[in-house]
Order: sequence, then C-alpha cells, then structure tokens
Amino acid sequence: MAPQTAGTEMATQAERAKRRTERILLRIPVEVQGTGADGKPFREKTFTVAINRHGARIALNADVNPESRVTVTNLQNQLACPFRVVARVGKSLSEAPEWGMECLEPGLNFWGIFFPEKSQTPAERELIDSLLECSLCRSRELAQLTLEQYQTVTTHRSLSRGCGGCGAITEWAFAVVEAERPAKGQATENIPQPASAPPVEQRRAKRMTVKLPVRIRLEEVGETENLSSSGICFSAALMLRVGDWVGLTVGLGAGGDQREVPGRVVWRREIEGTNRALYGVQLEDES
Repeated sequence: MAPQTAGTEMATQAERAKRRTERILLRIPVEVQGTGADGKPFREKTFTVAINRHGARIALNADVNPESRVTVTNLQNQLACPFRVVARVGKSLSEAPEWGMECLEPGLNFWGIFFPEKSQTPAERELIDSLLECSLCRSRELAQLTLEQYQTVTTHRSLSRGCGGCGAITEWAFAVVEAERPAKGQATENIPQPASAPPVEQRRAKRMTVKLPVRIRLEEVGETENLSSSGICFSAALMLRVGDWVGLTVGLGAGGDQREVPGRVVWRREIEGTNRALYGVQLEDES
C-alpha cells in the first residue's frame, strides 16, 4: 500500500494547490436571486456547502445557466454580492443540486472570514489550517498555525496573536462551527456532518474546522475537514461503506498524539471530479 499512499498524498497536494485560498466546509444561510435557465426570475433561500474567499459551493434547487450572474446575500451579515455561476458540481445529501459560484468582488470580506493567500513557495515547516476567532472583536480567520502554535491552542484554549480588527495582540481560540437547530423526531448525531447534511438535533459536541493529516488503517492518508470530541469528518481516496469500522491516527509526527482510535463510518459523500470522498466517522473512544 505504500506506493498508493504516496500517490494519494501527491494527489491531495495537487488538488489543494489549484485553489487560490483554502476552502472550508461551512454551512452559511444565503439568499440567491437571479434569472433561471427558463428565463424567469427567482429568489431562493438556501445555504453554502463549502466556501473560500473567491467563491462557494451552494445548494440551489433553481436551474441556472453556467456563466450567468446571480446576487448572493449572506443572511448572517446581510452583505449582498454578485456571483458568476461556474458549473453544477454535484448533489448534496439533502438532494439539492450543488453549484460552484465565483464571487465577483473578491476584495469584499463577504463571508466575514479572513483567508490568507496561498504561498507559491513550500513552507519550511508543515502548517495546520485552523479556523480561529478573536476573543474581543470576534473576527474569524483561517489561520496557518505551526505545530507549536496548534498545540498551544489545544492545551491552553487560546493563542496570543495580532488582530487586524482590533489593531492589537489579542487572544484567539478555535471558532466553533455551529450545529443546526433541532429537527423534531430526528436522532442525535454527535459526529461532524457535511455542510449539506439534513438538519439533526443539537449536537453535544462542538465542531471546529481544523485540517490535520489523518492516517486510516491500511496506510491511507487523508485530511480532516472538521472535528469534535466524538467524531471526525475527513476526505480520502479510499472506498469505505457506511457501517465500516476503521482505525484512525490523527497527528503530525513524533511530537503529537499518535494513538489509534477506532471509529465507525456513519455517512459518505462523493467529491465530484476527484477520486476522493468525504466521510463522517463516529469515534468509539471520545477521550
């Protein structure tokens, strides 16, 4: 399996290199307004599946033409911005079609999250993409942390760093990815869900966006998308079925916690245009 693992790692790096900024699986309520493929105007309240500074994957039932323009309103901050429809890119777990859309005003902080530009030169040390929040002004940033900084946040619950909003050194902590409100009669799932998952009851465990290498038994290497104390959402080029048991080792090297934890696959979703899939795994040992 070693050659296949090396190839998987190279494929993952190549896919990430294509993006101008890192993407986050994050469900944000939005309203999309425009003209459909039938020539009739539409207005639809929906949500994002994944975002980056330059665009988003949006679940949208309205049929639209590629290259057409729509207006997207972020219902969290009421900002409205023109977007270009790139292509239909799949179907969400809630059965709504997903559309890739490009923001036509990339200088606007439309999502309320600062995305650092990708460096064209390899980093001297491996960096961990983590969604952080300032304790004072609540600014959010997809920060690139060194292993030492990441360990500081996990150990002390915060990290001192500069904040553009405050103009000072402030304390930053992991930003919580909010769970959807309870849906009556549905079972609780305490494992991270994709942004397009149907509503479930309020989770006991808070989810955080952290991108760590994850090694699945059989020497497959993937990447976490978000995690909580009871589950992990990760992407990998591996064929797993719902109900399969896996052994997961999450970490970055000899200095980190390399203990293998068993878990059960509770959902799976294909990533269109790649040989990878997203998996939600409920951990057997929450400690």
